[in-house]
Amino acid sequence: MRIAIAGAGIGGLTAALALARAGREVTVFERATALTPVGAGLQLSPNALDVLDRLGVARDLEGRAVPAETVTLRRGSSGRAIARIPVGSQDGRGYLSLLRADLQDALLAGAQAEPRIELRFGHEILAARREPAWVLQFSQDHPAAHCDVLVAADGVHSSIGMLLGGAPARSEGVAAVRLRVRQPASPGIEAWLGARAHAVAYPVAAGRETNLVLIGPDAEVAEAPASFFDGWDKRLLGLIEAGDTLGVWPLLTRTPRWRAPGLAYLGDAAHAMLPYAAQGAAMAIEDGWVLASCLARSPDVERALHDYEAARATRVARVLSRVAFHRRVYHLPAPTSFARDLVLMATPAKRLNRQLAWLYDWRAPPIDFATD
Repeated sequence: MRIAIAGAGIGGLTAALALARAGREVTVFERATALTPVGAGLQLSPNALDVLDRLGVARDLEGRAVPAETVTLRRGSSGRAIARIPVGSQDGRGYLSLLRADLQDALLAGAQAEPRIELRFGHEILAARREPAWVLQFSQDHPAAHCDVLVAADGVHSSIGMLLGGAPARSEGVAAVRLRVRQPASPGIEAWLGARAHAVAYPVAAGRETNLVLIGPDAEVAEAPASFFDGWDKRLLGLIEAGDTLGVWPLLTRTPRWRAPGLAYLGDAAHAMLPYAAQGAAMAIEDGWVLASCLARSPDVERALHDYEAARATRVARVLSRVAFHRRVYHLPAPTSFARDLVLMATPAKRLNRQLAWLYDWRAPPIDFATD
């Protein structure tokens, strides 16, 4: 079974590592000539860490990632804490915040050390057709490649999806402004909630720096983020003032799509979602492992792809439902937001944690790793 993965991002490299550990040969095609470090941060919940631990990647994050015990929700205007939600799993697995580049480096190092993975950078896929094996065409400098299974892990603007006639991702009318603050953050994850917008801060770079994300209406927050958040908590405004802006990202989504004959989508190429539950990277990691599990278990490609969709569709739909719930609750205007705050303050922390057990307690299905 010849397997090709389009995209050397988090989901693509996770899938490649899991497939290789199961004894499959994998070629990863990445259009960039090299993976460049990205300064933005991300959060890894216990469900994602379960996969990374099984792949041996989690240990490579030690000394760079920062453990978190809670997510503290604050009122945007005053900074008053309205809830502290424990974010560990029921069996004690933790939660990390880190730079995206640190996770990318750990996954890439694992892939480079794996003899069953071939990494081909500078390979932009210009055409893909199935006859019945997939034929991938690149620029004239690279020969065509052939594979039995094609994995589209090439992001929200998936080239594979577009080449095959898929619809582009949808704009949600909101944007994320990402800032890197070169000063330590408070422990854990903090989120300031306000009408039409919210902000999230957490430690990265072994706790030496703070990752700050401002999310609000795209035109307004992108043009002048400091002005948009004027009147919010003074500590948040201090972080905005001290931060170096890394860029503005319009937030895009798509209706989930999972497979076509001989083809699987994963990560943002499958189900780009808003970041309100901090599960974008985690779902890509889960996707990569589950796809590898299905392909390793069944010699029938179409059966494996059907099993992959069956395993992922319901779970991702539930995550998307939670994302939509957070979007409504986080951005409530007054006076409705006061009722939200009272409910959160009256709810025991353990109950808030149990409400997320279905998400954080997920465990990766088994893969029999090859021994040779």
